[in-house]
Amino acid sequence: MQFTLVMVTADGTKKELAGLKLPLVIGRAAEARLRIPVDSVSRQHCELSVNDDEELVIRDLKSSNGTFVNRERVANTRELVPGDLLSIGPVVLVVRLEGHPREIDAATAFAQGAVAVGGGVPSLIDGVPTWTGQAASGTAAGAAAPKSAAVPAAKPKQAKPAEDDDFESLLRSLREDDEK
Repeated sequence: MQFTLVMVTADGTKKELAGLKLPLVIGRAAEARLRIPVDSVSRQHCELSVNDDEELVIRDLKSSNGTFVNRERVANTRELVPGDLLSIGPVVLVVRLEGHPREIDAATAFAQGAVAVGGGVPSLIDGVPTWTGQAASGTAAGAAAPKSAAVPAAKPKQAKPAEDDDFESLLRSLREDDEK
């Protein structure tokens, strides 16, 4: 089975994580095969593997903040299909199996897969997910933005949680890997 994970961000950045081997433990610990070094991610958060039916599955490893597939919390184990959106802390990953989905709109995938730390849907400001926990423009926290909501040209400045700095470091390190 050929699979990759594509990390997506709200600003439309995407990074394909190829060459991953199963079973794959994702977590904050240095021993995790896919490391996400932020506090909202458990040391051993979740694991990707192949089950007896040769299906790609994800299993939550009793993480503190949960593992989500398409914004639904994984109770134990769940089968993954092409295009599923994995949310692990502030990170959203798109599942690509046998090359599908071929095209991924990173900003849209992030908006559809982002889950706030603690298990809720992120607050939305003019349809854009944010991690501050503050809702603006009349959109209640946790409410889905209307599909016609326009993304503003310039978002209002907001205080970033400390975790965002760690996430930005992760993105920088992935970009640096591309340049090597």
